Amino acid sequence: MKNTGHYFPPARQNVYYGRKLEPTLNEIAQSLGAQNVLFVTNSSLANTTLSSSIVEAVKKFGVYQVTGLKAHSPRGDVTRVCNAIEKHSINLVIAFGGGSVCDTTKVACLAHTNNLNKGNFELLNSPDKLKNTPIPFVAIPTTLSAGEFTCFAGITDEQIPRKEVFWHPDIAPHSVILDPEMTSKTPDPLFFSTGIRAVDHAIETWCSVNVTPPAEALALHALRLLAKSLPSSKKENSLVSRLDCQIGSWLSVQGVATGVDLGASHGIGHVLGGTAGMPHGETSCVMLPHVLDYNLKVNRSRQNVLAEAMGEPNRPLADSVKNLVSSLSLPTRLRDASVKKDLLTTIAEESMLDHWIATNPRPISGASTIFELLEKAW
Repeated sequence: MKNTGHYFPPARQNVYYGRKLEPTLNEIAQSLGAQNVLFVTNSSLANTTLSSSIVEAVKKFGVYQVTGLKAHSPRGDVTRVCNAIEKHSINLVIAFGGGSVCDTTKVACLAHTNNLNKGNFELLNSPDKLKNTPIPFVAIPTTLSAGEFTCFAGITDEQIPRKEVFWHPDIAPHSVILDPEMTSKTPDPLFFSTGIRAVDHAIETWCSVNVTPPAEALALHALRLLAKSLPSSKKENSLVSRLDCQIGSWLSVQGVATGVDLGASHGIGHVLGGTAGMPHGETSCVMLPHVLDYNLKVNRSRQNVLAEAMGEPNRPLADSVKNLVSSLSLPTRLRDASVKKDLLTTIAEESMLDHWIATNPRPISGASTIFELLEKAW
């Protein structure tokens, strides 16, 4: 733990866990005086019994729907949701899905109240100019990526194409409902790889160059939960263990949500996602052990505490992470995730532009160092 620093609180939001969905949704809607509700989700979830149960839970309100939201949150989807909010006089949105559905909804709710459209989206880069509070929305996550707990959103400009990350202090959901039943249709590779992403959040928070006392405590408990609940969910697939995964994910990202910087696993992972099309959860599966090995020279004692938290005090932390990834039937090499070797030089060079490369615990002076890590991971 650092003896000096600065802590600012996370987004103010309600988090409901282990409660029945219908009364919880109605409690939220009634507390906000909702009359017209917009339900948004992606194509794979739109026609499931899970979506039907959510719509049924709020049927006493006027319920409208926008479905078919795409991965990587294109601006066009933000506009679709905005238009529906305007057309139906919506005063509460329910977002059901993973990170892309949540990010689209974050920006749509903010854009609606601040009169943003495709022509002036650049105002999202100036949060101080967006004075109007977004209309409230409820996030019901289906993965463990934990974006619903942060004030960031990644939106893709289809014309370039490029994904841009925006921040606003009021952009996070008003409420989050952690219901393990709502994750039951999530494919195992997606559920468990985003779980490793949460492990990466916890580990790189604990090892951060500017970790704060609250973030440190939450990250450690998050890792303890995830190290037990992820294998248990794989083996038993019980709702109890899946809820523990969700709670671990929630706790793991509180450092990021309060300004703690992460390291090279996340920094390289951003570029592997954008340049090589690798899912972010899988980037953590592959890169985290190699980054831990690289950082061991400067934070061995910190890593030893985490190894103990994972239940393997006599094993290097990198090995414990590798074993966990393998036990979940997830990729451990870049080639297993269809990353072409001839992209490694480009990925290394572009990674140097990521903010979290500069905050890695062991300094990274140039692209050659990242290239070596990528070669080992390939």
